[in-house]
Amino acid sequence: MPKRSTDAPPDPDKLVRQSAGSYRTGDDRFEARQAAQGWFLVDTEQSNEFGQELIHGPFATLKELREAIPGSRTTKTVSLPKPAKTAKGEKAAASEKPKPAPRKTWIDKLPPAEARAVRATMAALEREGIADAELLVRRDRDGLAPAIASRLIERRLAETAEGASAKERTLIQRVAEILSAEGRATDALPGWTLVEVPPGEGLPTDHRRIDLRK
Repeated sequence: MPKRSTDAPPDPDKLVRQSAGSYRTGDDRFEARQAAQGWFLVDTEQSNEFGQELIHGPFATLKELREAIPGSRTTKTVSLPKPAKTAKGEKAAASEKPKPAPRKTWIDKLPPAEARAVRATMAALEREGIADAELLVRRDRDGLAPAIASRLIERRLAETAEGASAKERTLIQRVAEILSAEGRATDALPGWTLVEVPPGEGLPTDHRRIDLRK
């Protein structure tokens, strides 16, 4: 009668305790780790599609994790597609290819001094929190009305009216109408006109009247 071997291979799925909260399978392929969310099974031979540890779980108990080991051995991972190989000459040619020049805007077509002034005005408007600064500057340059000065006054009035009652808002609008349109001079009395004053200058701009009527 043949002698029975006593050197049978260990069970590959058997968990062997390594330390508190840590086990390894008999073939050292899987590691069981305990965390606050439960138990996790880490495959040390395969990685996920991002090249990181392939982790199964969480499992509520160590028993549930142990039962999931056989199925985890057949789990297939998805590899990231590798970039197509190109010849060294093609790579060099691609790196040396000049980038297209940025498209010129209406500001780039201005004389240098005017372009600098426009960009400085746009930057100042953006600091004031005005999102459409470029559009506002162009409207101010191309039109007869002082678009920038009007917008700034409107913002100040809106800030003043914030939290005000309906009666107070009506009063603010009435004041704006008086300043904008009711300053006609008579034979005996002077009138008034609300006009724009350019940056850095003390004299108002000719024919750039501000109208706050809505």
